[in-house]
Amino acid sequence: MTPAGPALAERLWQAGAVTVSAEPITLKSGRVSHVYVSLRHFVCNPGNLKGLGDVFGTWLGERRLALGSVSSLLSPVLCGAFAARFGLPLALFRPDTAEKGLAGQVFGGEAGLPVVLLDDVLTSGGTALAAARAFAGQGLGEVSLYVFVDKRPTGMRAAFTLPVAGLLTLTELLGHGLAAGHITGPAVAWAEEELAFLEG
Repeated sequence: MTPAGPALAERLWQAGAVTVSAEPITLKSGRVSHVYVSLRHFVCNPGNLKGLGDVFGTWLGERRLALGSVSSLLSPVLCGAFAARFGLPLALFRPDTAEKGLAGQVFGGEAGLPVVLLDDVLTSGGTALAAARAFAGQGLGEVSLYVFVDKRPTGMRAAFTLPVAGLLTLTELLGHGLAAGHITGPAVAWAEEELAFLEG
């Protein structure tokens, strides 16, 4: 866990961005889980969005790059907010046909300039990989990915072809929840079940 990780983990738990519920949900992958992580409501709070920007700014340091959207719900929001705050160019990707004629198109970026795709949560990374291919095809520089919560199982990370900078893993987030008493009663068993899956 990075130095900023524990404080952000606590903030996510207190804000309800992480839940361990008796009612399981079916994830995009089709897997059923009692654990859900969503930063949608979290980033709508200006203080929380600023906090994420502070953490990202520390990682950014003196790097000169473009911020790339993977077109999840929050990726364009985070990219726009952080691009404006840090004076960075944007590189936007449209992966679908929600707008006629725009599927697969890239907007913005600077030729040769590295692109960091920015997203809140990484689950499988399929859309991020598609965005990386699109940006590379337009002559932009090396593409990597920055996420606030990496939900991938350990075994999936080695085969992933894109460099990833992640602030928190779901394992760390659940570990914090257990240690801080945010997970109690029957939820402990569900969290431990998720932790076992993540180690696979």
